Amino acid sequence: MDNSRTEKILGFIKLILSALSPKAKGVNLIYGFAYGLTCHFLFGVAVIAMIFHMFHGMQKSLGNFEGTLAIITNGALLLQFPIVHSFLLSQRGQKILTSLGPKELARNLSTTSFTIVASLQLLALFMLWSPSKIVYDMPFEFLVYLLTVLYFLSWILLIFATIDAGLEVQSGALGWISVLTNKSPVFPPLPTNGLYSFIRHPIYAAFFLAVVTVPCWTADQLIISFILGGYCVFAPILKDRRLVKRHGQNYIKYKNITPYMIPNKK
Repeated sequence: MDNSRTEKILGFIKLILSALSPKAKGVNLIYGFAYGLTCHFLFGVAVIAMIFHMFHGMQKSLGNFEGTLAIITNGALLLQFPIVHSFLLSQRGQKILTSLGPKELARNLSTTSFTIVASLQLLALFMLWSPSKIVYDMPFEFLVYLLTVLYFLSWILLIFATIDAGLEVQSGALGWISVLTNKSPVFPPLPTNGLYSFIRHPIYAAFFLAVVTVPCWTADQLIISFILGGYCVFAPILKDRRLVKRHGQNYIKYKNITPYMIPNKK
């Protein structure tokens, strides 16, 4: 394992352990633990639901609409994630996040609030989808096994990318732990090691691979892959702009020497 990745994991464990000796008291203590438990429970369930339902081509989802109503509800469920997700990452969206929750704690809890909202969005999409029951046969049987391996390798790659980006932010832990420790959130530095030394957006790239390597192809999964795959390809353009504003010349230098999403020898 990459040394920097090991250090990030150890740093995250240290951060979690700091919450076991909280300095917050009274209602702040309750809010901190309540947000933390809610955030990580929803995050875990959302990830499991996403892996499970895409693996089965969205045919195990709980929605039961049919015909035109199914098209409308599925379309709304699919579009709400990229639209709301991108909005919450914008400056106006960040202002909304810093207003969610108790007035004195909302700003510190913003990363946790973002993860909670994103988890609820994913749960709605993957749990409430109405299956079309249109399943496509693979031309060769071995492709099912090959795609299964590639699918789970994509998720492993996504885990590595998440660690490299900073688990405290990506998991939402930074917010609620800052409340419990009575400290302002300290965001990790701009990630340039691990997978970020090869491409600028490994999380988006890994998720793109996950949505296009599913072993069960259906009409539903085809639509999911087209919309979410397209989001993974184009959303980083906006992220590049945000990071240039946040990090200035440091990010511009990194951007000039690191490919977008496809590694190359240069």
